[in-house]
Amino acid sequence: MNAVAPAAAASLEPILVDAIRAAGPIPFARFMEICLYHPEHGYYMRGLGGGGGRDYLTSSGVHRAYGTLVARQAAEMWRLLGTPARFRFVEFGPGEGRFARDVLEASRSDRPFAAALEYVLVETSPALRERQRRLLAPGGEGAAGAPSVSWNTLEGLESEADERDGFAGCLFANEVLDAFPVHRVTGTPEGPREVHIDVENGVFREKLLPLSTPDLVEDLDARGLAPAPGQIVDVAPAAAHFVGRAARLLSRGWFVLVDYGDRAEDLFHPARRRGTLRAFHRHRLVDDVLARPGEQDLTAHVDFTAVRRAAATAGCEVAGQVSQSHFLLALGALEGFEAQDLAGREALKDLVLPDRMGGAFQVLVLARGAAPAGLRGLSAPWRDRPAGKGTA
Repeated sequence: MNAVAPAAAASLEPILVDAIRAAGPIPFARFMEICLYHPEHGYYMRGLGGGGGRDYLTSSGVHRAYGTLVARQAAEMWRLLGTPARFRFVEFGPGEGRFARDVLEASRSDRPFAAALEYVLVETSPALRERQRRLLAPGGEGAAGAPSVSWNTLEGLESEADERDGFAGCLFANEVLDAFPVHRVTGTPEGPREVHIDVENGVFREKLLPLSTPDLVEDLDARGLAPAPGQIVDVAPAAAHFVGRAARLLSRGWFVLVDYGDRAEDLFHPARRRGTLRAFHRHRLVDDVLARPGEQDLTAHVDFTAVRRAAATAGCEVAGQVSQSHFLLALGALEGFEAQDLAGREALKDLVLPDRMGGAFQVLVLARGAAPAGLRGLSAPWRDRPAGKGTA
């Protein structure tokens, strides 16, 4: 394993060093968790990871059509459920709030839907919550005919769902699962070993040790995952656990997950030797995942097979899985394309073209409580093309 010198983010480095010196080498998952989610110095907690363009852009930051099209899908969901008086749309990881703004503005043109819509943002970062509140404040909450807007936590929503036996609506998570900490496991002749982070002479170093928890052993066994000697696999049990917890909030409705990833059989294929963990800084892919703790994004591909398994355990069925390109085109992404200026056309191309974001991202739609079939986003964009469900 290569040694990497800690750099930048001086405020977070001593915290990591102290944690390692106090307890010994820590699993990479713990290192990643501290880098991203430390209450004061974590990358996301400080608001550096809002998808606003510092290190990366999310689909909602590319073109406002993204939120408009999802609002169209949400309104159809509400009608498929029989137009309930309350329809809750919960967005996890709302970043800068741009997507919420676009969904809310588009919803106002459909007054019956807007009157029923309760938009809930679940955000752990104080910095991002403040930005969201500023962005959504003008003419927002309480305005005549406008959807209601509120902030909550997963724990808070779970308490409410327990009292009400869940709620009808839609859960939405765009590029959330890829940010859960991953355990890095490598195959050796003696069996699987986990990457831990140690400090030697002021330098962060990777060190192979036995798997850190019995839960990780059980998770690998459940997946039937045994990496070949020298192969690294990145697994995120916490991501699947989150999906199971969140899905149980619904009494009836859908959970829409948008992310990049693959089926387990492809994600962990022996030919994929180095795992999928990546670091991004200033829109550039960074090889050094241990550098600049708290200053760069750390992310890994989503195991959609594990997500589906967790969803099934939570009582969900897979309504469909299609590319982002398929999903947005089916919702009418090309309507008004010619009216866009050059920049707008290029942004829409980024969203829908298969060789850009349209092909890189998958849209997995889970249904709970016998939610009706027939979502427009999962239908064939053109009549002579069959709708795809995917096989992840």
